[in-house]
Amino acid sequence: MQVMRHIGRRELLGKTTQWRISDLGLAKVRHDYPADLLATILERALEIKERESEKRHLDLRFIRDAERHIPEIGELVRRPGRIEALSELAGTEVEHYPFSVANAIITFMGPDDGTVDWHCDGVPATELIALACDDVEGGDLVAYAGDFDEGMEIVRSGGELPEADLVRMQHEVGCSLVGQFIRVLHRAEPMRRGSRVTLNLGLRSAERPFIDDNSMYYLAADNPSFDFVDEYVADVRERQLPAYVATHA
Repeated sequence: MQVMRHIGRRELLGKTTQWRISDLGLAKVRHDYPADLLATILERALEIKERESEKRHLDLRFIRDAERHIPEIGELVRRPGRIEALSELAGTEVEHYPFSVANAIITFMGPDDGTVDWHCDGVPATELIALACDDVEGGDLVAYAGDFDEGMEIVRSGGELPEADLVRMQHEVGCSLVGQFIRVLHRAEPMRRGSRVTLNLGLRSAERPFIDDNSMYYLAADNPSFDFVDEYVADVRERQLPAYVATHA
């Protein structure tokens, strides 16, 4: 991966935080993923968009559990060298996020599909891979370089975040945006024209998998069938709790 721009977490937030997996803030990298594989994932996503995508909240149309619908995503996730390169970028060993309802998501954005509103992520870190950017105007990833609670209070009260406190990165086919968005206020700038399809792949710390803001109620908001619960509880028992105890011994 060729790093094109990198912002540390302290630089992004203006302070240090304990609830983090590393000093990664936000980075743009040029990846070497096979173009034909990404084209296949895009084709499959467009084929099932009308049948499988939803628009539950945050003004975002997306497909959850995307690997189940598009097996080729698994080929990309497990591509040799990918996790190692992302770990080097993050400055800590990372692993693919384990929960199938949140670890691989296809998002569709545009004037008709919406663009994700201000929020922070439950997943600790995410690789955003642009599969298609067609005649796009707007839609940049925008992160607030400040305290999440303070920023969200401004937004919810109808105010505007100061332009000087906003960090922008543009999506581009052939590149990934990799960010540690846990407790970082961010959104996609509204798209005034065109469309974008993005593959969102979750990451977490291999050493400290308990650094996570995906509570059960938050996951259930998008997955009201609660079919993720057994997977969630098993991971807490087998990975998160042992790691937490070992770290705090």
